[in-house]
Amino acid sequence: MANGSLITISSEDVGTVIRGTAKTRTNGTDAVLDLNDTSSVTVYLRDPDGNVTSYSASAVNVDGGTDGIWSITTASAIFTNNPGIWQIQVKYVLSAGSIFFSNIKTLNIGEVIA
Repeated sequence: MANGSLITISSEDVGTVIRGTAKTRTNGTDAVLDLNDTSSVTVYLRDPDGNVTSYSASAVNVDGGTDGIWSITTASAIFTNNPGIWQIQVKYVLSAGSIFFSNIKTLNIGEVIA
């Protein structure tokens, strides 16, 4: 996800790709998290009414995720009839058993006129 930039998706979009990069921070320094070291990556979306849905993310690149990039693709219009500010957070479950959550970011879901 872009560092704090505004992301706008139309509420009826299908096939929207949402991507992010898994990073860890130690002593103020960011490092990419190798997705090969995770047993699961789950993306949580909270709509403006407070309802939360979850989606399993997968590594984008063929190397299995050494670059930390994950994605989900919407198979349906998951934002239907609920434009507004949505929140997104990612849960990383490491193979060793540790669990980490990303910072919460926002998605701007725009209304469809047609």
